[in-house]
Amino acid sequence: MVGQAPGPAERATRRPFSGRAGKELDRWMLRAGFRDQDEFRRLTYIAALMRCFPGRNRQNTGDLPPPPAGIANCAHWLDSELHILKPKVLILVGQMAISRFLGPAPLEERVGMSFGGRPVMIPLPHPSGQNRWLNAPANRDRLARALTLIGEQRAKFAP
Repeated sequence: MVGQAPGPAERATRRPFSGRAGKELDRWMLRAGFRDQDEFRRLTYIAALMRCFPGRNRQNTGDLPPPPAGIANCAHWLDSELHILKPKVLILVGQMAISRFLGPAPLEERVGMSFGGRPVMIPLPHPSGQNRWLNAPANRDRLARALTLIGEQRAKFAP
């Protein structure tokens, strides 16, 4: 799994997706077929485009997105992790991770589909409560399809 960057909770816990967005992601993975959070966390390696917290926005209402220079500086770590792990499935969380691997396109053209062969890439929207993309019923349907695809891959590769 590849996300964009750690937030304040992740910086404090040193555990990926440990804040509110992580709790939503855990709920999604239960819907995808993982038995519980422990199974999801045990079977899933979670990486990020950027390894350090990019900071809060000026309004202090959310986190800054990782800047292109930060992503570029951290790319060799991510590429090395993926080279070593050779994942069969890569879950891309959020527009930035999706664009990094699949190129830029609206989420509507990515979420709910799988791409590639080795690894199979399955895009998800970012689970942040600030993400309004899921307010549209059609997008919630896309998320449900993506979670079904993740569940199918989990059934193939997980014990």
